[in-house]
Amino acid sequence: MASNLTYSQLVNLYDQSFIQSKRRYLSIALLILYIPIGLGLLLIRLSLLLLLCAAAAAVPSLNSNHTFINLVSLVLGIYTQTDSLTEPKDFIHSKQIFVANHITCFDHVSIKALLNKLYSVESNDYLNKESFFLANILKKNVSAKKLDSFGKQALYFAENLATNGSFKLLKFNLDCIKDSSMDVKPVCLRCSRPFLFGTLAVNLIESNQLINLILFLFSPVTIFKIDFSLDKLSRQSGESFEQWTESIRHSMAAKLGLELADFDAQDLEAVWNQQHNQVQIKNDQNSQNERLALQIKEILPYVSLETIEQHIRLSSSLDIDTVMASILDSDSQESSLLRTQSNPVVNQPKHVITSSKSSIFPTRNERKKMSFEERKFELVNKARKRYLARDYNLSLTDS
Repeated sequence: MASNLTYSQLVNLYDQSFIQSKRRYLSIALLILYIPIGLGLLLIRLSLLLLLCAAAAAVPSLNSNHTFINLVSLVLGIYTQTDSLTEPKDFIHSKQIFVANHITCFDHVSIKALLNKLYSVESNDYLNKESFFLANILKKNVSAKKLDSFGKQALYFAENLATNGSFKLLKFNLDCIKDSSMDVKPVCLRCSRPFLFGTLAVNLIESNQLINLILFLFSPVTIFKIDFSLDKLSRQSGESFEQWTESIRHSMAAKLGLELADFDAQDLEAVWNQQHNQVQIKNDQNSQNERLALQIKEILPYVSLETIEQHIRLSSSLDIDTVMASILDSDSQESSLLRTQSNPVVNQPKHVITSSKSSIFPTRNERKKMSFEERKFELVNKARKRYLARDYNLSLTDS
């Protein structure tokens, strides 16, 4: 894993707000006006997409039908642009692997609008492992082990992870096509969602395939710009597989105008899971503190919840006796301080008692200390008995 990889670096790979605009307030106001239209569009498109998905399942040959692909693109609001594919027929009848960067769950639809005979190489897509069935429309998979005997075109997303496509290009994982003799053709994808005075998010942080689908159906249009201008890259003699992989990534990053990331999808997944675990632990700790504070509040109703929570944090303990002792100590100290301030001590000459009785009878300070300890002991005992009696009554009720 990349040694200095942090969660703050990862969030830049995704859009952190639904709308980006220099005139943000104006765009937000227009977005609010658009919401009823967008929701209506979402419902209509979703209904049509379900029908198309059912049709594709009933008639598998539709997945390669150019008219049907264009219809799916229309329903999803996808508009595909390219100025580097002058002779599509040359690509359609060629045997090669298209290696592309990954932005959304419908990248394959935009490319199939141009190359309708395209198959997708099976791979693990980190952070999108829970596949949503509508995201697989028009997708025909081929196993990486069968590529050499596969006489058609294949599409592979080398990053293994969908990002917003505008920050950095992740390290490629081409292990699944390492032993294939097919030519590799780099394909560069760009994606945008234009909106009045701004753009809508392409791939939100914490998103999945379902959220991706909702963004497609809600947005007015999603524009894909596909660049096929990079030449095929064959592995040269003496060139290691890692060097060849990096040469493909460098050429695509230069064409897209992106920086090269020093981490891959697996590194990102590890940091992502670590962040989620830390958040979960913190939430669990907060919920335990809240439950303990409510229990102590029932036993000591005169103490505010804020004070109880403060003592829980200061004591760094979830033991009810420890926290209650801390509260009672603080309460007794405050009461003593108030009594001292209201009755200031007047300096008077002290008379030293030399009698042997001074070692038998406690002094005034000793009596005050004893009364404090006894009061504290009595309060803690009463609170404990009340708490245990409450648990006993609850157990009787449950039984």
